[in-house]
Amino acid sequence: MDVFYALRCVFEISVLWFIFYQLYRAFKDSRAAAILAGLAAIVFLGGAILELTRATVLQVIAGAIVGPGTLLAILFQPELRTALAKLGSNRILGKLWTRAEDQNFITRVCDSVSYLVSKRFGALIAICRTNRLSEYVKTGTKLDAVCSRELLGTIFHPKTLLHDGAAVINNERIVAAGCIFPVTNKELKDRSLGLRHRAGIGVAEVSDAVVIVVSEETGTVSLVVGNMVQRDVSVAMLNTRLTELIYHNAAAEQDNKSSEK
Repeated sequence: MDVFYALRCVFEISVLWFIFYQLYRAFKDSRAAAILAGLAAIVFLGGAILELTRATVLQVIAGAIVGPGTLLAILFQPELRTALAKLGSNRILGKLWTRAEDQNFITRVCDSVSYLVSKRFGALIAICRTNRLSEYVKTGTKLDAVCSRELLGTIFHPKTLLHDGAAVINNERIVAAGCIFPVTNKELKDRSLGLRHRAGIGVAEVSDAVVIVVSEETGTVSLVVGNMVQRDVSVAMLNTRLTELIYHNAAAEQDNKSSEK
C-alpha cells in the first residue's frame, strides 16, 4: 500500500509540474511567468509543509482558501499580483536567468548615462533581470541592438520620436524604445520628481528591473530598484551599483540605506 501511495504522490506532483511548466512556457515572455512561479512556490512548498506536518485542520482550511474565487483574486488584484511576481522573481527562483558578469556592458551603460547627463537629455532606462517587461515592450518600438552611447544618445535626443518613452534592455541588448511604463500611485515626499521619475518608480514596483532615470531639468541620475530610490548617483557609483544589482544580487541585498523619496 505504501508503494502505491508513493507512486500516486509522484504521479500527482508530475502532473501538477507539467501543468505549471506548460503555463510558464505560454507566458514566459510576460510578467505572468513570475506570477505563476510565485503561485507554484506557494502551492508546492505549502503543500509539502502541510503533508509533512500532517496538519489536517490546516489542510482543510488551505483547501477551502485555494479555490476558484481566491485564484481570481490573485489574478486580478494588483497588490496580490505584485506580491506573487516578486516571489517569482526571488533570487533562488531566478537562478535559471542568471548571466555571467560582463563589465563591458556595465561600462557601456555608464558611458551612455554620462553622455546623456552632459547633454542634459532626459532618459528612462529599464534593465531587465528576471522579468522581461514584455507587456511594456509591446507599447514601444521594438529593437534588437547592442547597447551603446550612440544609440541611447540618439533615442533620448529631444528631437527624436522615441525620446519621451523608456528604453528597455534585456540580455544586454536594447529590445525596445519609446515604451510606456505605469506611473506609481503612491505619494512621493519629493515634489520635484516628475512624470519620468514616477514612471521609473512605477515599473520598479511591479518588477525586479533596475531603472535608471536621468533628469532633463537638473542633469542628475536616479537609480530605482523595488521601493528604493537613490538620488544624485555619480557615474562611478552607478557602475558599482549596476554590477551589484545585475551580477551580484546577494551583495546588493546587504546594501544601502538609500533614502526613499
